[in-house]
Amino acid sequence: MTQALILKNVRIIDGNGGAPLYDHSVLVRGGRIAEIAPDAVLPALHDATEIDLNGKTLLPGFIDCHVHIMGNPDPRLSPRMSNIPIRDATYLKARALLQAVNAARKTLEAGFTTVRDLGAPNDVFALRDSLAVGEHLGPRLLSAGKGITHTGGHGTEYSNDMAHVADGAEEVMKAIRYQAVAGADAIKIIGGTRPALSPPFRGRAGYTTEELIPGIEEAHRAGIKVAAHAHSHTEGIKNCIRAGVDSIEHGFPLDAPAADMMAQRGTFLCPTLSVNPAAQQAIEEGLWTYPGSEEQMKRMETYARDTIALAKSAGVKIALGTDAAMPLVFHGDNAHEFQLMVEYGLSTMEALVAGTRNAADNIGMLDETGTIEIGKFADMVVVDGDPLADISILRDAGRIEVVMKEGQIVKQ
Repeated sequence: MTQALILKNVRIIDGNGGAPLYDHSVLVRGGRIAEIAPDAVLPALHDATEIDLNGKTLLPGFIDCHVHIMGNPDPRLSPRMSNIPIRDATYLKARALLQAVNAARKTLEAGFTTVRDLGAPNDVFALRDSLAVGEHLGPRLLSAGKGITHTGGHGTEYSNDMAHVADGAEEVMKAIRYQAVAGADAIKIIGGTRPALSPPFRGRAGYTTEELIPGIEEAHRAGIKVAAHAHSHTEGIKNCIRAGVDSIEHGFPLDAPAADMMAQRGTFLCPTLSVNPAAQQAIEEGLWTYPGSEEQMKRMETYARDTIALAKSAGVKIALGTDAAMPLVFHGDNAHEFQLMVEYGLSTMEALVAGTRNAADNIGMLDETGTIEIGKFADMVVVDGDPLADISILRDAGRIEVVMKEGQIVKQ
């Protein structure tokens, strides 16, 4: 059984958006939060180890709803292809899994105790299960495996078997059933835009609403949430919302009718702001790996700022996602997204909620994690400083002093 711990003398930001609690203690027992009380109320327990945190900040473990854990974010370090063609795909996927073990450790040590992978070869399920039983150090991993896309759609430009091509409603439903049986925790639909980064249909609407509805209903019957890659075309984004997806990934540019629909339906926006400055840097340094899409990515910066403002004013629920593994969006630097959310118009508390409570709700885990509440997993992060005063400290590895996942201290 997990050792009982008392975390004493902490400032608690619980993830629900309310004012912090000062001079409190948290009792952890059996991997879950057993009690939360003022220091003077929670007594010393003979079977519990006490840790005095000297007024530092305790937050829920952070959640990133959109990563590619098997992806290498540094174009300068991509593994070279084998000279023997039959080995190419197998070799690249094996290297990707080995890199993903390191990526998982870096992500957890940055304070992200749960992540959702939205696009990888189905080999990622092996990593997910290995992390779950503690064979490697990393966050709780939910994964969609292969993304579902149409002929020539985004995802097919990669050579690593991360796209399941499906055209028309019947094929989309079949692909979703396949992914569900393969073990997917979520479904990734490349729904709102034709090849977003590939010619000849760049920036145009992708699947129609009618093509999506039967498959999305099938996913929901299986208890699986559906995330839609959707940007660059407002009608394509709305096609996905009307079809009933649970979240819009990226979402630039949103228009007022789309924002209103999302607010009414409870559709989450996962804006992945980290891609914008990283893409500009990659383009400037000649490292961008999607030739022909440079101008589109430059437009995204303006689209993103307008989208965040519109979503906030309409009451759309926003959840944190980074798109880690896009060029120069590094695993372990996921907390940059908090900082960017504030720069793009969210309050500091709204950004923290986006990466804790809202993120947990978005991936269907709010009953278990996302807030510091009695009965939930003891997924928590201790920060040296006050992120409400300066959210950028969450990006400083030296300020992330303790990371706890299900009651186990994994960084101290």
